Amino acid sequence: MYRRPKFLEVLIEIRQEMARECDYDVDLFAEHIRQGVPSKSHRRFKINDTDLENSSAEAKRKAIRRS
Repeated sequence: MYRRPKFLEVLIEIRQEMARECDYDVDLFAEHIRQGVPSKSHRRFKINDTDLENSSAEAKRKAIRRS
């Protein structure tokens, strides 16, 4: 077999670490839900059409500034 490039080895390690962290976060979230632990942040977010329009307009402005 061929030897993997160093970039690919590092990329695979990063992806494995991210997958482990994601699994941990999901397990922790599920445990909090089972125990009925409320989140520290009690803010609720609601996305409506005006929020989406504002965010897309802001993204366009940032893109124009970068160019």
